[in-house]
Amino acid sequence: MKLKIFTLFFLSAVVALSLSCRKAELLQPEPAKIIQLNITGTTDVDLEYLYKDSIIASTKAGTGGIGVKTLLAVQDQNSILKIRNKATAEILLTKTIAAAPFDQNINVFYDGIKIYNNAISLRIKGYALSGELEFLLDGNLLFSATGAVNKPYSILIDKGTTREISIRKKGETAILLTKTIESTAAQQNIGYFFDGTKLVDNVKLDPPVNPANMMLTAKFETTFPNQFKNIDVDLVFYTRLKNASNTTVGTKLIPELRFTLPKNGSFNSIELPALPGPNYIYSFDIFEKGTTNDPYISGTPLVLTGYTIKPNEGRITSIFADNGINFEAGKSKLYLITDGKTNVSTPTKSVYISGGRLTDLSQYFQ
Repeated sequence: MKLKIFTLFFLSAVVALSLSCRKAELLQPEPAKIIQLNITGTTDVDLEYLYKDSIIASTKAGTGGIGVKTLLAVQDQNSILKIRNKATAEILLTKTIAAAPFDQNINVFYDGIKIYNNAISLRIKGYALSGELEFLLDGNLLFSATGAVNKPYSILIDKGTTREISIRKKGETAILLTKTIESTAAQQNIGYFFDGTKLVDNVKLDPPVNPANMMLTAKFETTFPNQFKNIDVDLVFYTRLKNASNTTVGTKLIPELRFTLPKNGSFNSIELPALPGPNYIYSFDIFEKGTTNDPYISGTPLVLTGYTIKPNEGRITSIFADNGINFEAGKSKLYLITDGKTNVSTPTKSVYISGGRLTDLSQYFQ
């Protein structure tokens, strides 16, 4: 009997000791896991990165962006990364670091006001015939410019959200154009043309239906506002050799090719057939729509005393020089076309009115 009692006591002690050892093992903390953290992005101010309240890295503004790569020991749910403004010690972002996976990435884009988690590339291309334009991001001035603009910008944006670009004339509050910037498209573009009053951004440069032709999209602006009758005009096309004298008559296309451009300055399109050879260009006469009448009234500075407007017949002006409409098969071109004149004193005092400067706007809508 005593032997049974001793045996039972011994077995109970062994079981109790075993349970005690297991409980002690469970109380041991989980071993730390190592993860690799990559922080990328851009910043306009110096930043510091703190992990468990210790500085693990820092980045300077204007040094090619943020590029932090470090190993961290993650042991529990209290493994916190903080990003702060180095100058002010303001905490800008707090992030819990998980124990898995091994590779972890954080995108940080800081503009000095707010941290974003994404950025897109925006290219603004355009041309202002006159005046200065202001470009705003969410109502805040981004930059201002005159004439031609071709600027790439990195726009900071949170994923799943939008931002807004607007354009206005400097000194005015009326918005000429508003564009929504999406977070989903990495590359975005804004193209525009401003004539001093109206801004156009929806010009489509479709290729010609016939690949042997060239698509021409254009608008007309007069340089003689006091003599222009303010009516729709037709351009009647001629061909001519390059480097020909500006008094040399061109060869009119048969059948006649007319291209109407509205007086309100809106764009219109036409397909131009191939030229006779690479040494040829297009020139044109300017008429009242549907007629062979000049769309001008006499008077200076268009017509000097003693001079008379004569049919142009495809002549080219001194402003135009040899930069007529150069043909490129299969291409689509966008031009601002103005008028110009050539004065000839012999054999009679004559004024030939034709095309003036051609401003190629194609690049801003491609």
